[in-house]
Amino acid sequence: MDEFAALQAWKSVVGSARVEPMDRVSNQIWKVTGEDGREWVLKHLPEWPPGVGPVEEYRVLCHLQAGGLPVAAPVVTDDGLIAHNADNLRTDPHEKQPTGPHAYALMPLLPNDLARNESPGLAYTIGRGIGRLDRMLAECPWQVTSFTDDPAPDTFGDDYAKLPAELRDLIDPLRDQLWAALTDLPTQLTHGDCNVGNILVHDGEVTGYIDLDHLPYGPRVRDLSLYLASRLRDQVTDGDPDAMAAVLRHYVAGYHSIHPLTEHEQAAVVPLLLTTLVGGAGWCLNGWVPDPSGYQRNLRAIRWITTRYDHLADAPTSR
Repeated sequence: MDEFAALQAWKSVVGSARVEPMDRVSNQIWKVTGEDGREWVLKHLPEWPPGVGPVEEYRVLCHLQAGGLPVAAPVVTDDGLIAHNADNLRTDPHEKQPTGPHAYALMPLLPNDLARNESPGLAYTIGRGIGRLDRMLAECPWQVTSFTDDPAPDTFGDDYAKLPAELRDLIDPLRDQLWAALTDLPTQLTHGDCNVGNILVHDGEVTGYIDLDHLPYGPRVRDLSLYLASRLRDQVTDGDPDAMAAVLRHYVAGYHSIHPLTEHEQAAVVPLLLTTLVGGAGWCLNGWVPDPSGYQRNLRAIRWITTRYDHLADAPTSR
């Protein structure tokens, strides 16, 4: 099935639509301009959901939407389904079956700016936006069956030895310190894939939260650190990482203003940021699809942060 055939499932919504491919991250997506000018995103769903299936994700999105958060909830098909051509929507949360190789979802296109300019005000706004998301996820009444996110053993446990020596040489002096910083952190339901592509920003405001198909239980400060790791990686690759480091505390302050963090959590932000980059590097090498260039992007960010680690580690709690 191609995207044009799939789109017929929403014929009454989009009419005679124009379809354009969008930048692909892991699954194919297309921008759909409907006959009436409204814009949508058509997404080819992963055959195996990374965390939750379409039904559980939809319930969580409805909870977030009811709380006023700008989320891209799927549009119901003309046949009354939240996904088209899915073999299994996982309506039973204990039934770990694939969605299917040819399943699609349609959702509104939310505004987003691609620029990554740093400022105290924008950092505070984004941090506050992530805090708002996490606070509402902590209050979610729906049962969610996903994986458990435990970053210290997941990153520095048995799989650590599989990492290249060039990376381990950077991390070895900090490994025990990082593990200790990530121990006994408060946990909750989290986004789980909270990166710069999934927290949308337009005209200085958070305008969307997308791709909530992970939803693990893990450290609540994990989402903030995931976002910061992805943003720092982008800045190191093609930007100004020093400008981001200068406003790091404003990201944390924004989050803290809406979903207060303990001192232990604030001190864990940078250790968790670095741990996220190490985990990302490992995934690029040993994940489903090898990504050597992704490994190099993570490695460059790891080198950048380890040479400044002590200074950066103090930033989230400085006032």
